[in-house]
Amino acid sequence: MRAESAVLMKEREEIRETGDVRLAVMKGLNEGRSRERHTLPRRGMIFALAAAAVVILLLFILPGIHNTSPHTTKVQEVNWGELEGFKRLSLLDINHESLNSAIRHEYIQLIGKSVESGPYRVTLDAVTADENMIIMLYSATTDASQEVYGFSGARLKETGSGTYLDTGNGMGAHELMSGEDNYHKYYGKRVIYLDRSKPFPERLEADLQVASVNPGKMDDPKTGTIMADMHYSPRLKISFTLDAKFKQYATRIIYPDQQFTLAGHEVSLAQVELSPLLVRVRMAYLNEGDKAWPVRQEIFEAGMYTEMVSRTHGVPVNLNASTGYGMEGGYERLYSSNMLDNPDSLELIIRTKPGEENGELRFELLQ
Repeated sequence: MRAESAVLMKEREEIRETGDVRLAVMKGLNEGRSRERHTLPRRGMIFALAAAAVVILLLFILPGIHNTSPHTTKVQEVNWGELEGFKRLSLLDINHESLNSAIRHEYIQLIGKSVESGPYRVTLDAVTADENMIIMLYSATTDASQEVYGFSGARLKETGSGTYLDTGNGMGAHELMSGEDNYHKYYGKRVIYLDRSKPFPERLEADLQVASVNPGKMDDPKTGTIMADMHYSPRLKISFTLDAKFKQYATRIIYPDQQFTLAGHEVSLAQVELSPLLVRVRMAYLNEGDKAWPVRQEIFEAGMYTEMVSRTHGVPVNLNASTGYGMEGGYERLYSSNMLDNPDSLELIIRTKPGEENGELRFELLQ
């Protein structure tokens, strides 16, 4: 079914292939850059992935989802209300639990502002935020003269300073109607990272651009490979003020200082940061000699596959990993969060390479 073969669209400014992310993080470790995120160069074109391929990507490639527990369930079914169209998109998203929890606790700001230009109409539907990140939900529609291919750009500017915020991962999908993709409506999501050392943003401007093709082109297998077929909207901008409620939740910082061994080298679970939308885990190398590039690579590979499992009233929820940073003395990973659920426990599970003496390491973070 074509509708199922195009469930997920990766935007050209958003795609992050995990194998290359892994190599980029290792490169960052080698270069010794402090707190710098390493990802793929941005693609020149968006493309569709078959639903089955997306599931394989999520279950077997992405760090943190590689060994997802088969018993993972939702705490409760969430009614997304006006944002129901984004729910299908979110189900395959690494930030799904963050969004699901935010909507369950009404930790969301409905915007609903639109801008039109020619055949294009874009809407900033909603945002949610904490000290560490903003998640934008937006959509695009076209008239009969164009079919939406996706968003070729989605960014956020702080209007006071005139600077664009740090853009993270994103994804998108067409609206599903009667089992078929509606090529005239498209949903998108983008993560924007914040720096806690800077003032919390207030007045913001979303900057969106739509890519489209002529009618019938979306069913052409060559669509996306011939640049002459592509059309683009102007950059359409929507201003809004971020709800002050989002800065009321201070990030909780834990210093576990739990030491363990990866590939025969001493590593410490040095710091964990907890906020409504993000769980950040920092690992530190304990020996100076382990900071050499070949050793860093060996340690990184040994601890690559992880799970973050949150339990509320005994119900486990897997919090997926989204990306990683290279640091001079170690590395860190980012996970989705359901801290608004006030979980009873939060467990980090590190699965090492087959054959390692300790094939599974477990750390309870909410002691």
